[in-house]
Amino acid sequence: MNKSIRFKISDFKFLSKALLPQKKEEKLLFLILLLIYLSYSIYIALSTSVIDNMSYETDIYFSYDNPLILKLGRTQISGHPLLMLFYYPFVLIGNGLAYLVTFKAKTLLFVLLSSSMISMSSVYIFRYLREIIEIKRSVAYLITLFFAFFSTNLLLSFTPESFTLSAIFLAFNVYYNSSYIKKQKSPPFLSNIVLADFILGGITLTNVAKGIVPVLFFKEKKISILKKVVLLGVIFLAILSIVQVISIVFLSKNFFESIFIHRESFTNSALGGSSLFQMVFTHFFGSPIFFPPMMNYTAYNSTMQYIIEGNYSYWWQYTFVTLILATIVASLVKNYKSPFLQMIFLLFLIDIIIHCVMKFGINQPFIYGAHWVYCIPLLIGWLYDKLKEKQAKAFVVFLICMFVGLIINNLYHLTDFINMAQSLYPTE
Repeated sequence: MNKSIRFKISDFKFLSKALLPQKKEEKLLFLILLLIYLSYSIYIALSTSVIDNMSYETDIYFSYDNPLILKLGRTQISGHPLLMLFYYPFVLIGNGLAYLVTFKAKTLLFVLLSSSMISMSSVYIFRYLREIIEIKRSVAYLITLFFAFFSTNLLLSFTPESFTLSAIFLAFNVYYNSSYIKKQKSPPFLSNIVLADFILGGITLTNVAKGIVPVLFFKEKKISILKKVVLLGVIFLAILSIVQVISIVFLSKNFFESIFIHRESFTNSALGGSSLFQMVFTHFFGSPIFFPPMMNYTAYNSTMQYIIEGNYSYWWQYTFVTLILATIVASLVKNYKSPFLQMIFLLFLIDIIIHCVMKFGINQPFIYGAHWVYCIPLLIGWLYDKLKEKQAKAFVVFLICMFVGLIINNLYHLTDFINMAQSLYPTE
């Protein structure tokens, strides 16, 4: 019994240790990315009210609900049942800072938190590339930095949101489970419960499936895997039932009913004004990686002005996104037998089904990029690993060219966003 307890404790020591940067190269990467993100995030926080505008609690830019997070530590409970558990302690600390110093001190706390989480998500990507795929350090740095400058990461680095939490824990989820699968072991089931049911599912309802997917690849008997999948589902339903009771007693709101209302409000307005191709290719797949032009519009019967993404304007923007898509397809074709790649594909497929097939949230698909963009650098890494020496060198040159194009485009449009935010939402 004692040995079993010690084994479990050692496993959870590994889990908690794995959440932090480990080697010097990871600590250096984290620090560099944190400084990069903070360099403009702090400027945005101090020169605009786009992050913390309390006049409009939701949808100021790209349909994010960041002011609501700063105020209450949660957004719609229907889609994010346990989100408040993660953010509310920081809301209380922020309220103390706002009382003792200034309200902007609270904003800066959340900016630091967001930048740290997005920086750590890149660290997990780097660790996966080095430990799971085992590619050389220089290429791992290149792929990780390429990922770090995706438009989703540039925005979430100053945006307290459920998507920011999802970004870090989804990246950790795929690394953590893959590290055990590589050793042909299974992680302690309690860690799967914590990751799938409490963290991923608690932050965003649909992401519970992404905590369950890795279980399908454990080196166990099929009946054992089936039992774990069923048990994870039952435990999650139990958690939702508890949330239902709390929601009715304290919020006078039917949690389960609100889920369906929330789903309809996202689905019925799908495809407004744009073709399905534009919504899927540009806004679902392209814009979370490669910024399109930005625009603002005034809400109907309101003075509120939203900042949203537009369609791509030039052929080279479509070419960039097409090349990324071609790279992903090539990786899938070359590695289709790999259980690691099959896992990544299933994780990505969940979002494709939810948003492109079921059309849930297809009217604003950009924000869901945080739920899948971590798959892109992993697929790139697996493709590089399969290439022969000369092909690999040519592929690195290709990645460098793509990286330069990504930085130029995304930093240009990030500057455009800052200028728009200063104009529409100056600091209060």
